[in-house]
Amino acid sequence: MVSRVLSGDNGLRIREETRQRVLEAAAALDYTPNRAAQTLRLATSGAIGLIEHDVSNPLHAETVRGAQRSAGAAGYVTLLADAEELAADEAAYKELLASGRIDGVVLHLGGWEADDALRKLAESRLPTVLINSQLRTGAGSVVLQDEQAAEVATCRLLDQGHTRIGFLGGISRSAQSKRRLNGVRRTLQRVGLELPNNWLLEAGFDQQSGRRAMSELLAMRCTPTGLVVANVMAAIGALAAAHDHGVLIPQDLSVIAIHDSWVAEHTCPPLTTVRLPLFHLGEAAVQLLVLLIQGAERKHIVLRDPPPRLIERGSVGPAPALNGGS
Repeated sequence: MVSRVLSGDNGLRIREETRQRVLEAAAALDYTPNRAAQTLRLATSGAIGLIEHDVSNPLHAETVRGAQRSAGAAGYVTLLADAEELAADEAAYKELLASGRIDGVVLHLGGWEADDALRKLAESRLPTVLINSQLRTGAGSVVLQDEQAAEVATCRLLDQGHTRIGFLGGISRSAQSKRRLNGVRRTLQRVGLELPNNWLLEAGFDQQSGRRAMSELLAMRCTPTGLVVANVMAAIGALAAAHDHGVLIPQDLSVIAIHDSWVAEHTCPPLTTVRLPLFHLGEAAVQLLVLLIQGAERKHIVLRDPPPRLIERGSVGPAPALNGGS
């Protein structure tokens, strides 16, 4: 009975007065539950897997921090793994899923070729939650308000008088990139504008890809005056390419990115962004995973609080025609 009180078993029928005496005695003795004994009794490992692409990406740090906070509150530890390494060693991945070392998996999808295989194996063996992707599968999922973030970014350019607006997307097959593209297109259509196909380029989720896409865009005969970039890391690469081509930001071209990072404050000029709640994303994904481990039904969650937030810095200005340019 005492162990059930100390473990927080709400199903235990006991007088509240007795429960309080047990808790007071434990506090006086500075008692700490034996986690190893608990996991043996419950036949669980007490650990969950968090699989990320490019674990060095600064954006993922916030997601991981939220996941770890949520896991700790539920009595779990988080094991961080790199998706590319697991995809390259399928035997090791299968062993991880089947070994009993983890009770469930949070899988952060991004549209890479390896994602489908990683997801299918995880779903077939353990409770699984997908970050940023909603699929009709056995997994739960948590996504951000990507379309709304893209709308905020596009509206900021429109407010500055830009009518020639381009979009550097992430990986084209990724769900979040598609949602952000939809947000840009829908916002332009509401004011009678279109997104030209030649101003829609795939820029990936890293600086190198963003730099290549921006170079390709700036080599065109006709270029936009405003640009939404689907990822802040790609936008940092895009700023570097603009410098390479002698394009002034924001005098010649305004740039706004989705997601925010401390790095964005230190670019030249500092990068205007739309912040999404990455900490809450990791937190909610683990909370849902714990429920699935406990036997709950899978569900799809869209994080609406806090909503996308515009972070004004220096990379967005009036359209050149309003600023005396051509």
